[in-house]
This record gives sequence, C-alpha cells and structure tokens, in this order.
Amino acid sequence: MNIRKFNGEIVVITDLSKTAKEVKIKLSEPIDFNSGSFMNVFFDINGEIVRRAYSISSSSDDHGYITFTIRLSPNGLVTPIFWNKNMIGQKVELMGPLGLNTIDKMNHDKIYLFAFGVGVGVVKSIADYFSNYKKVNNLTIITGSRSEDEILYDLYFKELANSHKNVSVLNVVSKSEENSKIPKGYIQDFIDNLDFNNSDIYVCGQEKACNDLISKVNSMSHNDCSLFIEGFH
Repeated sequence: MNIRKFNGEIVVITDLSKTAKEVKIKLSEPIDFNSGSFMNVFFDINGEIVRRAYSISSSSDDHGYITFTIRLSPNGLVTPIFWNKNMIGQKVELMGPLGLNTIDKMNHDKIYLFAFGVGVGVVKSIADYFSNYKKVNNLTIITGSRSEDEILYDLYFKELANSHKNVSVLNVVSKSEENSKIPKGYIQDFIDNLDFNNSDIYVCGQEKACNDLISKVNSMSHNDCSLFIEGFH
C-alpha cells in the first residue's frame, strides 16, 4: 500500500461505552488499506500540531471513510477533547496506511483474533475481512474487557458469528456482576483447549495484557504458528 497524506473531516462520533468512542472520518480521496493497518492523525490543538496513531476499525471495503476506536486517557492531550468538546466537523490531516501486522501477512486457514479493550476495534476490521474469505475455515475471536458495560461491538460480533459458520466469538470480563452470564477472567484463562497448530494469532491491546497472553500461548505446544502483536501503552 502507498503511504499518502489525506485531508479528513470528522463526521460521526459514536459512544461505545463511558471510556470508548468510535470516530468516523470522511476522507478527501478514496483509500485502499489492508485490515490491521493504522493511520497517523494530526490534530491542531491550540496552534500546536499533535500526531497520534490509531488503528483502523472500519472495513477495508469502505474506501471513502475510515473509523477509529479510541479510549479515554484522562491525562492525555488528545482523547479528552472528544469527551469535552463537539468534534463534529473538525478538520484533520492523516497519513498512511501504515503497519506491519496486516491481513496480507496471514496465510493460514485457521485464525485467532484476541483483543483487549479498544483493541477490539482493529480486530473488528480484520474479522470483517476473514469472515468472508473462503480459504479461512476457522475464525476464533476472544475479547477481554474490564466489565460487562465495557464490551465493545458486542452486537456486531454476535451477528458475525450467527451468519458465518466458521466464526466463533467469546467475550470475557475481569470484573463480573452478580449473576452475570459473561465468563469472568482473562483471555489466557480460556485458551487451554485451543489448537494453535498451523494458525495465525493476532493480539491487540495494552502491552502488558498482550505480553501476558503471549506468554501463555508460548507455553503451549504448537507448530507452524505465526504471531502478530499490536501492543500499546
């Protein structure tokens, strides 16, 4: 993919939870990207140009718009603005697509997608691609969230699993409510019965969570398994 600069306008902001939003940006020209890519986004904040990298959460079939899934960093410079100011109509500059852990590197017919928190955004984009890719026989998605109200894109993934026989989805939470039917724990607590032989594994989320999961994966016996890791602070 060719790295280019784009002008964009924020046209839709969707509340996903108290600490997560989806930001939709209309692009000045169409874009081609592989799911798993990210874009650098440049914001003008009080006369200062600030750059942030966001993974693309929209489908690679949508060329005129892209979406990002962002989480609130209370002490951050950029994300609090989305909670404190109406950003609809805000002009931004973007550069990309960028990234190494993209779907064109994944060649197995068995795919595992693991996402912590807002990492589920890019997993959504990857799942959208592979669920319709005939060579993939098994697509397993597990998301990890702090609580039930922090599970993102729940309806999307349920509909994906219901409409594709090769897709299975599990949401787990580290803190569950009383009488909740959502499994409690961390993603690594629910992978013991998975067969990682001849597979691609994509992991996205906060760096420590990703490392803990990868340590568990590496402790398990498997052959011909490729790991793709997108960890962020």
